[in-house]
Amino acid sequence: MRTEKYYVERMSFGVQAMVILLSLSAAFRLIGCWGLWNDRTYALLQIVLPILSALLLIACVWFLGRRALWLSFIPVTLGAVFFIIEAISYESRILMIISVLFCIAVIAVWFCTVFGILRTRWVAVLLFGIPFLYHVFAVDLAALRDSANPVSFSAGMQEMGTLCVLLGMFFLSLSIHKTEKPEIPLPKMRTPKVIPEEKEAEVPSDQEELAEK
Repeated sequence: MRTEKYYVERMSFGVQAMVILLSLSAAFRLIGCWGLWNDRTYALLQIVLPILSALLLIACVWFLGRRALWLSFIPVTLGAVFFIIEAISYESRILMIISVLFCIAVIAVWFCTVFGILRTRWVAVLLFGIPFLYHVFAVDLAALRDSANPVSFSAGMQEMGTLCVLLGMFFLSLSIHKTEKPEIPLPKMRTPKVIPEEKEAEVPSDQEELAEK
């Protein structure tokens, strides 16, 4: 099976935007969960895990994005596991199933992208771009308009962290480039030497030499 090799440039706009957004997502998560770390299980799964995955992804892309982008699959998987754990607590079963399936799709698509199985980056771009727009225009704006049930500060900070993750992954996906395969030079061929007819006539044949003798 033919695969492609992808990389990202450290100084590209998309990578720098991803670094900023994922750093903000870690900060928003920490602020939104401030004071909730007394429960060890909650602290590990809801605070440490998402922050660790964000910082690890930044390190992988920043230091190894050009040579080993495939290593980013590890922190992306950790982040997807965090969102799966979070989705299990949803009251709506339909929303829980959709969220879990989305996280599984993220793992599969990112694996196929960074390992070169998918020959395009646009599947990953759409996978993160569409949910970001859905969160902003269908979920968050509706929640802000609901004055009867105002959004708490903690929930708002955690939602901001989720938006930063989706937007950061969107920019990272846009920054992926395909490695150009070097052209293999063809071996040089010598130009055939052409003997003029006049010279051929001057060269005596073996029979003529014997006749003269």
